[in-house]
Amino acid sequence: MTPVQRLRERPDLDGDRDDGPDRTIDLDPDQKRPHRGQHTDRGQHTDDGQHTDDGPTQPRHAARSGRTVRRTPSRLEMASERPQPSTSRVYDYFLGGSHNLAVDRELAARLSDTLPDIGAIMRENRAFMRRAVRFLLDAGIDQFLDLGSGIPTDSRPGGNVHQLVRRRRRRAHVVYVDLDPTAVARSQAVLADNKNATIIQADLRDPTAVFDHPDTGRLLDLTRPVAVLILGVLHDIPDADDPARIIAQIRDRLVPGSFLALSQGVVESRADTYGSASATYDDGYARGGPRLALRGRDQTLALFDGFTLVAPGLVFLEDWRPHLDDYPDRLAPASPDDDPTPGFRAALAGIGMR
Repeated sequence: MTPVQRLRERPDLDGDRDDGPDRTIDLDPDQKRPHRGQHTDRGQHTDDGQHTDDGPTQPRHAARSGRTVRRTPSRLEMASERPQPSTSRVYDYFLGGSHNLAVDRELAARLSDTLPDIGAIMRENRAFMRRAVRFLLDAGIDQFLDLGSGIPTDSRPGGNVHQLVRRRRRRAHVVYVDLDPTAVARSQAVLADNKNATIIQADLRDPTAVFDHPDTGRLLDLTRPVAVLILGVLHDIPDADDPARIIAQIRDRLVPGSFLALSQGVVESRADTYGSASATYDDGYARGGPRLALRGRDQTLALFDGFTLVAPGLVFLEDWRPHLDDYPDRLAPASPDDDPTPGFRAALAGIGMR
């Protein structure tokens, strides 16, 4: 009997659920899964050995001779649809990746000027992903659907979802979904020899396209529980797109025993310059139009309609089962009299069970 099956038979999970998604259940909160990582080489190289962040340059001997040499665009440049920042590539930059362009780094610098710990926030979100996946594996899940997965930046063993699950369940299946061409191209390269994981290019706002995609049907058995991850994405889904409706459509495609893990940037939780940061975000990604969608606790809680939150419920990223973290001492806790630790109190996170 799997942990999920045992959960379904627990008396405290039976009966009426009218108390809503704020009700929590506890799934083995004391399990710990420490991991260590290692770094690998990053970056790109031209055919004659020159290293570059933004693609090939002219060979040195051609530059010296004054000859005009046709420059071949890099795969990263060809994958970029237009010369403006990409959320996936900016996220990649803040996580220490190399699959980003000058325009992404320029926006990252502007965002850091208005919100100095934005990089720490993104790393906290990544840490929550690792803890969430470990928890879901402990719950018996072996199928994962990662919506808005981004660029597979983390090169450490166990740094990405498919690497984490492979260490525990070699036959577990992962489907990544992203709309950004750079994220899709890089993921295809990373997963080229992986029969149990794939990337599909689709918009998470269209759950039908995601669930009916041939690769989703090939790797995920939707008659069995699936874990859906929506992490660090919802702040780019405006209220006009009705994220609650989108998640409800996703929920309706899941069988009982499935899980939803999500994180959401939160309003009114910090005394910093969120107004300036929001304006910079909107200006950088939407040319001044509204883009950043921060939400309050009640709005975020409503996204779990139809799910039962597992303990500790809907909390700040850093408070969701920190004992599962691979680097539990990576950030020293702030004292009540100090400013919040960088990256803290910026986003809410939770996992709900269908």
